[in-house]
Amino acid sequence: MTAVNGLLTTAAILAAMAGVVVLFRLAIRRPRHVSRVDPPGLRTVAVFFGDNPELFADDKEDEPFVGIRFFAALSSALGTAGIEVAHRGHLQYAQQALCVVGDKRFSLVLERLEDRWVASVEWVPETAAQRRHLALTHEVFAPPDSPALRRLLGALHDRLRSHPALSGLRWYRKELWMAEDTSDPGDGPIDGPAEPG
Repeated sequence: MTAVNGLLTTAAILAAMAGVVVLFRLAIRRPRHVSRVDPPGLRTVAVFFGDNPELFADDKEDEPFVGIRFFAALSSALGTAGIEVAHRGHLQYAQQALCVVGDKRFSLVLERLEDRWVASVEWVPETAAQRRHLALTHEVFAPPDSPALRRLLGALHDRLRSHPALSGLRWYRKELWMAEDTSDPGDGPIDGPAEPG
């Protein structure tokens, strides 16, 4: 009888664990219609160099966040290009801003990796379920193609390219950058001739 009770207890524990897994997957279901792959012809990850002390002027040695002044200046420069920066703050070890172009929203994330800067334009969740998914999984998705995305990428490219303290600007497709494949950099975020924006 003890063996039967032990077996039933084990079966109940396994069933409860399976139920938790099913509920967890339902709660954080991957958002539909999003991908880690950049739209054809677009690159949403900018990589560049810049070690001018002015870029780090507002940083604190005991904090992991770098480029606070630089990111504030970049956000301000995007504002002069007609890109609304609705919110700016920290995301793990990076700087993040919510950029609004018309009715489209994008996340702009700036981080420092060893000797280089990385600026990435990312998809922003719209529903509570999508926000919950990103909060629990920390996944990164590419934004879908749109005139608004192209306008933001063009404005970001112009600001980074013209910044006197930055050099070596190259653009990468998000899925390749996330796979640590740097074999196909581009000179700009839009392959071929840029569309008027």
